[in-house]
Amino acid sequence: MDRKYKDCIITYVLMGICIIVYLYTTLRYGVEMSAMEGIEVGGFNPLYIYYDHEYFRFITANFIHFGLMHIFCNIYSLYNLGILMEKILKKKKYAIVIIVSMLSTTCFSYLLFLLFNSGTNSVMGGISGVIFGLIGSLLALSVLYGDVYSYLFKQIVSSVVLMLFISVAVPSISLVGHLGGMIGGFAATFVLEKIDSKKERIIN
Repeated sequence: MDRKYKDCIITYVLMGICIIVYLYTTLRYGVEMSAMEGIEVGGFNPLYIYYDHEYFRFITANFIHFGLMHIFCNIYSLYNLGILMEKILKKKKYAIVIIVSMLSTTCFSYLLFLLFNSGTNSVMGGISGVIFGLIGSLLALSVLYGDVYSYLFKQIVSSVVLMLFISVAVPSISLVGHLGGMIGGFAATFVLEKIDSKKERIIN
């Protein structure tokens, strides 16, 4: 296998899963998938977790997409940002940040349901929460180390603001999920980096 692909294998696997799931749902339902069809293939809705204990939805929801534009934008963003962050964080940290971002995307929405009974009529899906998790991860590196990480974050900050604005302006896009993913990615990276620096101090 080419070294380029080995270095970014987790990103390519995530992209591959999303594409395969989208092809499956397209063959089953058509190019555009309805909310109830999204539920059938693992979309997130808090009621199905609260009453039916379908906890798999915390993860599976990240891999379903509701249309061609939805998956195109997410795959494009994941390709650009994922490859960069996988090279920076290395595989172990990157995998942890991805998993935490997936869970924080859906768990944050579930927490709001438990507190305020919100989101009962919505179905959430897509890997954009993970993309925001990677943005949060880069922000954590910028806060901790500055330098090149601050430069990289400044290059994407306008895009981040635009994506957050779209999340607010378009009702069908989950602002809560995006913020949850970003918070999870930031927290995971911050903690992992602090643990690593503590280990280095102990060794030295």
